[in-house]
Amino acid sequence: MEIDEAGEENRYLHGRNGDNLITPFQCDLCHFRNLKDRDPDELIPADQWTLKCIRRANLDALWATEPPTVARNASELRRGANIALSLGIKSHKLFKPMGPFPLEDSFGMAAAIVMLELSRNKGKNAEKVQFNTIRKFRAAFSNAYQASASAGTEGMVMAKEQRKMEVTKCPSHGNWFERFNKGCHKRMGDVVIPDRALAVEIIVEMLRILEAEWVRGDCLNYNIAMEAVMYIVGYCCALRGEEIPKCDLGGTMKHFEESGAHKPSFVIVALIGRVKGETGLRYHILPLVTVTRSGLKPRVWIGRLLDCYRSRNVEHGALFRGRDGLRIRQSEMNQFLHARLNQVQRSRPDLIGRDVEVEEVYSISRSPRRGSTSRASDRGIDEDVVNTNNRWRKVENAKGKAPSFSMQERYTDVKLTVNQGLGYSAEM
Repeated sequence: MEIDEAGEENRYLHGRNGDNLITPFQCDLCHFRNLKDRDPDELIPADQWTLKCIRRANLDALWATEPPTVARNASELRRGANIALSLGIKSHKLFKPMGPFPLEDSFGMAAAIVMLELSRNKGKNAEKVQFNTIRKFRAAFSNAYQASASAGTEGMVMAKEQRKMEVTKCPSHGNWFERFNKGCHKRMGDVVIPDRALAVEIIVEMLRILEAEWVRGDCLNYNIAMEAVMYIVGYCCALRGEEIPKCDLGGTMKHFEESGAHKPSFVIVALIGRVKGETGLRYHILPLVTVTRSGLKPRVWIGRLLDCYRSRNVEHGALFRGRDGLRIRQSEMNQFLHARLNQVQRSRPDLIGRDVEVEEVYSISRSPRRGSTSRASDRGIDEDVVNTNNRWRKVENAKGKAPSFSMQERYTDVKLTVNQGLGYSAEM
């Protein structure tokens, strides 16, 4: 049965003829018995709610496939069955039986019910949580299964070099659960509220305010310097929020003087991090111009921050540190960003309208990077220059296949192509 546009409101509320010919299917009662080893009791509210959850999960699995596909599949099977019958071949010789299934939760219905219950929680950007929130349980469930005794007895691994493929009976990797996952996602949809790009004019205004605070106050005010460098690095290097805390004090300090003596002068930002599949740490070197086209001054502010650390006799560790002295977290960076943007909003409503909910639309996670990439597009920066700026991320994404170089080796490599490497930040 196909649904036209007029019947869209009933979508996900019923099954279609032929659904069970694509998606494995067991009735609600069978699933209940597999989960609780008994029949449901009408007097127990939890039993009745479990049955409703089972029905919802079953329908989600069925609706992973669109009605036209279900109809075409059923039609092809009928045609095949008629041809076989005309040749004297009975249908049970052509098709495998659709049941019975094992007397256990081989579908992963229990995990599906947990995900459905999680979907009822209050959301941050919508009335209910998003699918990307509830799907985390599937990953956790799979991890727990792989750590269990059951997984240890399956024992089939196909491997070649560094690649491997495991044969598993984990329900969350099964056919039914894959379809439930897809159908549930389709039904829930996504409420995407992308971080608004930080325009260069806003960055300039924030740095102007910070400059005034620096001049008025203590010339070794660590918080002012750290905040300014955080915005400059995030914007000029096009870093995501989780990448900014990777900036390394020792690596940045090590090459500050030498990069300043270079013609033209520049400044180094060093990133350090451990990537999945690696046995050690990896350094990345990002060069920035002394002054950008919009007037940002990376070298001045980074120099000020390094002076703050030297005054404290600190030369190693994270470049950005929270109030607890440890590597700063995104939540704390957001507090700095939102407070500064609210300040800009009050003084320059032409840059951030008074009706804008700063905390809702801006985030350190993506706003600096989105602003940077928008600026790059507007300035017509050559693709090769953009790729040079993002080259470190491609190495990082290699998951340990590329060799890990020392800080000095990275710096030597950067010096050979410094002019091209500075091309991106120069236009910021």
